[in-house]
Amino acid sequence: MSFNFDDARLLDALCYDLKLGDFPRAQNRALLNNLYNGFPPYTEQEVQENQIEVNVNFLEGTRLLHDARAQYTQAFLKPGKFFSLQTDYGAQHKRSEYSAITTREMSKIMKRSLKYFEQMRSKFGSLVLHGIAPAVWENEDKWCNKSIGVEDALVPSNTLVGFDNLPFFVVYRSFTGYELGKLAAGRHRDPGWNMRLVKRCLKWVDSQATALMGTNWPEIWSPEKMAERVKGDGGFYATDQLPTIDCFDIYVHDDSDKESGWVRRIILDSWSTPQSEGSGFSMGRREGLGSISRVKEDDFLYSSGTRKIADSMQNIISFQFADLSAVAPFRYHSVRSLGFLLYAVCHMQNRLRCKFNESVFEALMQYFRVKTMDDVQRALKLDLVNRGFIDDTITPVPADQRWQVNSGLVELGLNENRNLISENAAGATQNTNFSRDRVEKTRFQVMAEVNAGTSMLSAGLMQAYQYYAHECREIKRRFMKKNSTDPEVREFRLNCLRRGVPEELLSAELWEVDPERVMGAGNKTLEMAIAEQLMQYRPLYDPSAQRSILRDVTMAITDDPARAENLVPEETTISGSVKLAEADSGALMQGLIASLPDGVNLNEYAEHIMVEMAVVIKKAQASGNMASPQQLAGLQAMAGQVSKVLEVTSKDDTAKEVTKRLADELNQLMNLMKGFAQRLAQAAKQNGNGGGPDAKAMADLRAKQMESQSKIQLQRESHAQRMAQRQVQFEHEMDQQRQRDHMEVTTQAVKDGLDIAKSRLSSMNEGGEK
Repeated sequence: MSFNFDDARLLDALCYDLKLGDFPRAQNRALLNNLYNGFPPYTEQEVQENQIEVNVNFLEGTRLLHDARAQYTQAFLKPGKFFSLQTDYGAQHKRSEYSAITTREMSKIMKRSLKYFEQMRSKFGSLVLHGIAPAVWENEDKWCNKSIGVEDALVPSNTLVGFDNLPFFVVYRSFTGYELGKLAAGRHRDPGWNMRLVKRCLKWVDSQATALMGTNWPEIWSPEKMAERVKGDGGFYATDQLPTIDCFDIYVHDDSDKESGWVRRIILDSWSTPQSEGSGFSMGRREGLGSISRVKEDDFLYSSGTRKIADSMQNIISFQFADLSAVAPFRYHSVRSLGFLLYAVCHMQNRLRCKFNESVFEALMQYFRVKTMDDVQRALKLDLVNRGFIDDTITPVPADQRWQVNSGLVELGLNENRNLISENAAGATQNTNFSRDRVEKTRFQVMAEVNAGTSMLSAGLMQAYQYYAHECREIKRRFMKKNSTDPEVREFRLNCLRRGVPEELLSAELWEVDPERVMGAGNKTLEMAIAEQLMQYRPLYDPSAQRSILRDVTMAITDDPARAENLVPEETTISGSVKLAEADSGALMQGLIASLPDGVNLNEYAEHIMVEMAVVIKKAQASGNMASPQQLAGLQAMAGQVSKVLEVTSKDDTAKEVTKRLADELNQLMNLMKGFAQRLAQAAKQNGNGGGPDAKAMADLRAKQMESQSKIQLQRESHAQRMAQRQVQFEHEMDQQRQRDHMEVTTQAVKDGLDIAKSRLSSMNEGGEK
């Protein structure tokens, strides 16, 4: 460490340099906070000086940021799990099972944690408003981190967003007396806490408590009685009526002692903490900069010394970014958020709306032209009622002689600002009108428009996902920590062990983390368009991929991960088509007849029969590359069953590629079967002079008999299958027609309702004008 991080006075000066450097940025952040919190656009001074009558925030920007937070919530919290765990350790046939168990157990704890849910909500709000979302871990064992304000994370200037050039950082913390006592006096207390200074801080908090609660305690100051009061009245010590103990929590990267890592120091904030009872030293405030003396151990509230508390910065603090800045290299203090991009136009729109409403109120006022103060008094006494009379000395000012607002220019300005806001926030809001020109558009046109509109928000989401992966890895590391003091971590490890996960596998180094990403980047319209497209091409995918697509589409429709998991379980199970293929393969090998199945995935059924054929062929190849007549007959029957399936699936245009691939694989198996048949015929010819019946002839006869019987049965089944298919096709066409009729009726009803509403609104407008 080039800087002396063991001198508390120098650290204090360093921390306040960071605070002063961040002050102008904090003022800009306050402007954003005020606008989106609903503060009026004009200050009190501006209202008084300019006699402003209307000073209202119309909350247009607040609604836009709420929509953006909703998309972040959809993107991160909608999936049934935050991330998936994968491992390449252990038995290969068990890896997927272990991955499913650990992912499910970890997700179960994380999903039910209200603290983590609120931490994620805070991060979404900070990302949308300021583009930065920091969160810190309270200790080395807790898996759930705590979101903090951007102002509480102090980072040196010129720090890059990737933190490659970050030597140290500071977290500003405010402890209540209860929190500090719990941290420093717990059963698993970190030895770095300076208990002498901790007790002095608690003593000061206790003195403030006695001043607020009165001096009716009979005890004289004594450590044990003070401890009992703190324990008994812990709720009061945690209230906002008492001052907090404000600290600078400093983390420094140190590569000394042949070990690279981060060390920790905590000093009291000498501006906010009273000198007499808090720190006991002046930090150079009252004594002057020239009075800096040697280091005193009592200056640090906490010090890890040379002990490294973390190997990586991600073990201490996590950052997520949604940076929309245009200037590279991207720096931490140059991050530009969606709130920043919308600030100027939303602020101007609020002011313009205020002036517009002032003009509206002014137009409702009644003015009279008078010559003397007597006329003014008479005008004030005027009672403007039906059939009222006006003194001829009072002359009303007609509308054409009053100052007129250029309504066209005002409307143009309002619309222009509205368009700017819409363009800047297009990716952060749900656009429901994709056909402004009232022309019906195709699904691909809608997807193209939505993709273009969400490009800016998607850029922010991609950054947030990337940095969230680092946070997920740290959460995974903490869940895998052995002998953790966190009860939820112990629960996770116990549940995994009960379900058969080996203990040696519960090690963070053996697992990779893949954060879950929702389709459409949180945009419901785009998500449904993608889901519909995937369902259209679903038959082209492998069976496992088809199951995954069906689960994603179910969740997209229902927005309910639990229901999607219930309807389409994630754990791989043997499908009905595979079970039926296994049963039919055994029957065909024994010379029995298997009918063509219905209601199953035919491609999967045929593929698994060919798997069974490959097993039989491999056994025959291992036995001198010869197959018995029974095996050959069974293989021919299985090949015939696959051929029937491919004949049916070839009529499906969406499954042509899969059908072609299966046909090619079947031809390869048939070529191997031909070789078996030729070698079997040669062997029968060589051994056929024994005086008995020709074995080859007998085999051919049995094969022909079976073939004729199977042909008759196949013809019957083929006819029944065709009739069933025609019936299903007819019913399907009728269902589609009914759906189209229902959709047309519904659409027409909606159009009629809109026309009626439009005519009513037009009538009301005409009535208002009259």
